Amino acid sequence: MRFKALDRLYLRCRYDQFIPGALHEDGRRYLPQIVVTPLDAGTDTAVGTRLWLVDRHHRVDPTLVGQIINVRLLCALSSIRMQVPPLRAGFITSPSETATTPLSEPVIYGQVADVLTWEVQREHLPFETLYTELVIRLSERATIGLRTTLSAPRIADLIGCTELLAGHWIEIQRSRIDILALETDCTEPVQSTGL
Repeated sequence: MRFKALDRLYLRCRYDQFIPGALHEDGRRYLPQIVVTPLDAGTDTAVGTRLWLVDRHHRVDPTLVGQIINVRLLCALSSIRMQVPPLRAGFITSPSETATTPLSEPVIYGQVADVLTWEVQREHLPFETLYTELVIRLSERATIGLRTTLSAPRIADLIGCTELLAGHWIEIQRSRIDILALETDCTEPVQSTGL
């Protein structure tokens, strides 16, 4: 299923490292990984810790290492909840990681820019389920997507409100971060076809 707002996702990064997937017994490689450093889109200076991403859809060209790239990222299988002040935005070290290594499961803070889908199911179940797709603003010039399904006795208790709206500040945890597209300043985006 394609992400509806793919063209609205944008994170400028320095492409630091390409790590080929380990060889499988059949001679093929497992999924490659990349390390990127998020940058301020206006100055190209680092604005946070490095990220360790898995290239699940083979969107990343290993020859682009060292270049400035623009990526369209989608957080999946995430848990979400309203932020507790002070409000913040960006990628933060999770309790299971250290700040000295690239983050593979960062805690992400940001503001809801748009609610694309918000579907809560209550009928015939002893609990509620939520399917949602959101656009999350990390800064004036940086946005990522989120697609997740959650279940709980009451979704409002899990998230901290009955429904997220544009302008709400949220915390995102335990995300799988997918690279849906990647481009340099002089190339067309390479996009995933199935998300």
